[in-house]
Amino acid sequence: MIYLLLNIIFGSLFLLCIKWVQNRKQEDIVTIGMINYIAGALAITPEFIQSHPSVVTPQAMVAGGTMGACYFVAFFFVVYAIKWIGVASSTVIGVLSILCPILAGIFVWHENPNLFQMLGVGLAILSLSLIGSSTDTRQPVARKWFVPVILVSFFILAGASRLAQEAFRHVCQADERPVFLFTAFCLAAIPSVLVLVFRKKRITWRECVIGIMLGTANMLQSHFILKALKEFEGYIVFPVVSAGGLIFTTLVATWFLGERLTNRTYVGISLATIALLLLNWK
Repeated sequence: MIYLLLNIIFGSLFLLCIKWVQNRKQEDIVTIGMINYIAGALAITPEFIQSHPSVVTPQAMVAGGTMGACYFVAFFFVVYAIKWIGVASSTVIGVLSILCPILAGIFVWHENPNLFQMLGVGLAILSLSLIGSSTDTRQPVARKWFVPVILVSFFILAGASRLAQEAFRHVCQADERPVFLFTAFCLAAIPSVLVLVFRKKRITWRECVIGIMLGTANMLQSHFILKALKEFEGYIVFPVVSAGGLIFTTLVATWFLGERLTNRTYVGISLATIALLLLNWK
């Protein structure tokens, strides 16, 4: 159970840290994000070197590479999502991306969802529509159409990364976890280095420290979700960490980061929490 709790904390800290940096307006969030992936790759390297998997399969590297690519690209979308709709609402979109592996199971692997899961899908879609419609109506017209594009893209990328985690659980061996994580963060770190080089922007020590903290949290939340999946079935892990992370992030965002949520957003978050439980009902 401790792995579930740690995943909730570190997964939430990643998004909350981005919101905190945006509120400060003193550091460059893109620089911090790029350092985050480099730090994540460095953090997982010792475990990767010391690990001795019985076999390294292409499936583990492909799954890890897919998650790393999604992580890197999704960062730019989540930054704008948090800026325009807030960290609490962005968390809803992130956790409900669990719909992607569920729908893949239905249409690709021909799984048959039960009545509760179908109800969960309906509630999830309804909650997403409520969150998406709670954006600031005072935005410029040019930005109004752009926000849904950002949110949908973030949803798809987050779903693809969850699908990669679920694929690792089904097609890879447990002792390949360091290989999976090392591949993921290295693939995200390589373009991050290129971004920092080509931007030619001076990096402050605060940006380094925050980026390292962010990367450590990012790597640890991935580490602990895989450890949790080793001890519990996915239908236990995903609803607990998703609903727990959603509630924890919302509380911190409203109590400490000054977010003000509309009544419609509160309804959307409540429906999303119920949907998460129903989606994983076995």
